[in-house]
Amino acid sequence: MYEILKTLCEIPGPVGREERVHGFLRERWRARGLEVDVQPVGNLVARVGGRGPKLLLLGHGDEIGFAVRHISPEGFLFLTTGQRLGTDRPEMRGSYGLPTGQPALVMTREGAVEGVFATLTGHVLSQRQRETAQLEWRDLWVDLCVGSRAEAEALGVRVGDRVVWNPPLRRRGDYIYGKALDNRVALALMDALLERVRPDELAYELFLGSSVQEEIGLIGAHSINRAVGASYAIALDIALSGDVPGVDQADVSARLGGGPVLVHKDLYAYSAPLTYAIADAAEAAGIPIQHAVLGIFGSDAGALMRDGVAAALLGVPTRYTHSPFEMLHAADLDRAADLLAAFVRRPPTFLDQGER
Repeated sequence: MYEILKTLCEIPGPVGREERVHGFLRERWRARGLEVDVQPVGNLVARVGGRGPKLLLLGHGDEIGFAVRHISPEGFLFLTTGQRLGTDRPEMRGSYGLPTGQPALVMTREGAVEGVFATLTGHVLSQRQRETAQLEWRDLWVDLCVGSRAEAEALGVRVGDRVVWNPPLRRRGDYIYGKALDNRVALALMDALLERVRPDELAYELFLGSSVQEEIGLIGAHSINRAVGASYAIALDIALSGDVPGVDQADVSARLGGGPVLVHKDLYAYSAPLTYAIADAAEAAGIPIQHAVLGIFGSDAGALMRDGVAAALLGVPTRYTHSPFEMLHAADLDRAADLLAAFVRRPPTFLDQGER
């Protein structure tokens, strides 16, 4: 799965600019004989086939990013969040200070332009700047290696363009790290599932979906099921891993290599019958899983629950989330794909449990 995950992670797809990711999957899945559509809002929906209740597996195509808010006379790009919290500031340990020194990619109307995320470094800092503990947005910019605004604009760069950090995905042993694992992991799992099951093995009428603008408030997920009409859904995403220094295991107990994570509750309370059915499928197949209740976390399954869909959340444990160096374990990825394959083959005996 590493090769398809690497391909997906290295396709730029910030919030509102998911079309490259979805275009790649549309052509790849159509070549496998699936019915694939891209909705007007940008969501991708594919019908796999099978018979039974409709089940939607859902990921999201967007990744953490920024938006160009100003181009200086010298050609530097000043940024703001590409997500929804305009008051967020690029503090050193937040999602928005972490890109410093990382390669940048600016998504213009015509294509992509490379640069680097930059900030002032020690030798030229004033005393006041040295004493400033908290960065503001003006303290972070993208250097396009040009000398003027005119040169930047000649490259096609405009205010409103989206920007992503752009390191390659890497693998060291069983560990995989880089940007956009949140949430290209889900799309890679769906792709792997197509290699593991045939439509005539399915206990459901199965659909695959990738939403837009999840990172800005589950936007695409609020409408994606209108074209599907699924009664059941499993959101696929990353999950938090607490196996790093400074994290109390009582707060975040999942670890890399321990198996996929079944999230019972975060900002949303997920369908108990469906969640238990996934756990039963894992036990029957001998696949280790981890259980979690998370605090500041959420998923597209929350939007589907609001829409009347019984939804669950299955995640791959990930370190350093919302960073350019997100990290996971290859075994967790394989086990998550195996679990999905086991679940979609398993008769849906849980359907009447909601009344108990």
